[in-house]
Amino acid sequence: LSAIVMTSQAEEEFEWDSTEKVEWSDSFRIVDIPSSKDSTIQPAYFRETTSDEPQPLIVSLHTWSGGYSQKDPVTADIEARDWNYIHPHFRGFNNRPEAMVSDLVLADIGDAIDYAIAHGNVDPDQIHIVGVSGGGLATLAAYMELDRPIKSFNAWVPISDLNAWYWESRGRRFNYADHIMAAIGSDGRIDENEARRRSPLYKTFPAEVRKGAELRIYAGIHDGHIGCVPISHSVNFYNRIAGELKYGIADLSEIYRRAKTDPDLVSKDLLLSLLEKRINPDYLAHGEKLLGRDIHLPRRYGPVSLTIFEGEHEQIPGAISLIAD
Repeated sequence: LSAIVMTSQAEEEFEWDSTEKVEWSDSFRIVDIPSSKDSTIQPAYFRETTSDEPQPLIVSLHTWSGGYSQKDPVTADIEARDWNYIHPHFRGFNNRPEAMVSDLVLADIGDAIDYAIAHGNVDPDQIHIVGVSGGGLATLAAYMELDRPIKSFNAWVPISDLNAWYWESRGRRFNYADHIMAAIGSDGRIDENEARRRSPLYKTFPAEVRKGAELRIYAGIHDGHIGCVPISHSVNFYNRIAGELKYGIADLSEIYRRAKTDPDLVSKDLLLSLLEKRINPDYLAHGEKLLGRDIHLPRRYGPVSLTIFEGEHEQIPGAISLIAD
C-alpha cells in the first residue's frame, strides 16, 4: 500500500478544503487558548458582539486540510448579525496523530467554547457548532462526545466513517487517503481499530447530554462524484442517530433492517438509488427548496434532520440563516 502513487485528482484542492489565507476583518482578532489537555497554545479567530444584550455564539470548524486562519465564508453573516464567533485551530491539518478528531481535538473545541463564553457576551442557550467537510466530521464528533450545552450542530457534507473514507479516497486517487495513513497508519496499513474509535458513526450516543439539541446534516447529491465525500456518510449517520432515538438500538445493520418499512429512516434501496441516479424521481414534484436549491431527500426524526440538496461538496451561501431560523 505504501508504494501506491496518487495521481491526477490527488493533488487537487477542493474549494471547500482550500487552505487559502485571507485578510480578516478588524472585528475578528487572533487569540491564544491554552489546551486543558496538554497545555499547548491553540490559536483561534474570535469575535465578540458589540451588543449590550447576550448574542448567539457560532463555533465554526475548519475543513480537513485547514486551520484557524483558513478563509471562512460565514464571517460576513456573523458581522451583519453582530454575533459572537470563534474559529479554533484544533490541531490544524488532519495528517498527524494529534489531529483528525483525536481526544486533543475534542478538548480544543471545548476549550474554544469556554474561551468565547468567558470573553464574549454569549447567550448560553444559543451556542451553535457548524462545519463543512472535515469541519463536518469534527461537528459530528463533537455531537457525540462534547459535554457542553450546545443548541445546534450543523454538519455540511461531513465524513462520518474514517475507514470507509480512506478506501473511498484511495479508489478516487485523492490524497486524503495519504493523510489518514500519516495520522493513524504504519507499515503501509491504517489502524482500522483507531479509525473506528475516532469515527463519529461508531461513538456512543450521549442521549441525555443532547436533549434539546438539534442535529442538522446537509449533503449535496453529487458529492462523491463531483467532490470527495459520498452522501452515504451523511445518510448512515442520520440513520444511526434517528434509529437509536426511535428504537434504542445502535447497530447500523439492524437500523437498516427496520428502515425497509420505516419512512423516518433512509432505506438501503433508496440510498443506492440516490448514489446511482444523483436525483430522486419520487421527490421531483414537491418543489421544496433549501436556500434556493432543490431538495432531493428530506428526513427528520425528532431533533435530527437530513437534507440531501442539489449541489456538490459545499455549504450553500446563507447557511447561517438556517441557524438563525
